[in-house]
Order: sequence, then structure tokens, then C-alpha cells
Amino acid sequence: MEIKSPIARVGCTAEELFDFASKLENLESLLPEDQVQSFQLNGDVCKFKVKGGFDVVIKKTSEQRPKFIQFNSQQGTPIRFGLEVRIEASDTGTEVQVVCDTELNPFMRIMAEKPLQNIFDGMVEKIVNRFPLN
Repeated sequence: MEIKSPIARVGCTAEELFDFASKLENLESLLPEDQVQSFQLNGDVCKFKVKGGFDVVIKKTSEQRPKFIQFNSQQGTPIRFGLEVRIEASDTGTEVQVVCDTELNPFMRIMAEKPLQNIFDGMVEKIVNRFPLN
């Protein structure tokens, strides 16, 4: 199952957005405060608690400059997922979208889908606020 944020245009180059989004230490500033708490960074892994009670542990696992950054859930997360920040440059500007690919059983889907959707939508909103269009 894929959970996708809206596609949004931002006021920076694809390279600038990639440089910012690829650093785990910047991830905390992109997570919506009303959806996430207890952010911790430990080397190349970060951990936080999603509103609703489950922990998420993620690690950056791959990237292709300046097109995408891939994160994957790690041990300690009750659901397995891949999270990709997609960046597309064109003549009209730079676009960003956050996409999550996960396999959820029906019970977990009910519990996790809405909080995850809110987080990814919030991440894109924060990216747009950080890099507004001129």
C-alpha cells in the first residue's frame, strides 16, 4: 500500500532541497509537532513517537542526487515501511512529494494509515514553508 503526500512546488533548486532533506538532523524540523514527539538522533538512525502511541525508527538507506532520498523503518518499529522524499526539477521549478510504501494488515491499517498520512502531509507543508515560492 502506498501513502502519498500531495505534490508541492517549492522555491529552491532540487539540489538545495536534496541537501536539506538528505540530512537526518534536519528531519526533526520537517516532522509536524502535533503528530510526533520524543525525536532522537543517534548517528544514521532516528527515532520518534507517533501520536497514537507507536515508535518509529528510521534510517536513510539510499539516495540519488537530486531525485530522491530513501528511508526505511528499522527494528523497534511495529510496521515495516519505506519512505521516499521525491524531488523533481523542471523548467517551472522544483516539486516535492513524500511517499510511503508499506504492507499493513487490516488492523494495523486502521491504526496507522491516518497518522502516517498526517505526518507525510505535514512534512511537505513544512518543506513548502521552509522554501516558499517567491
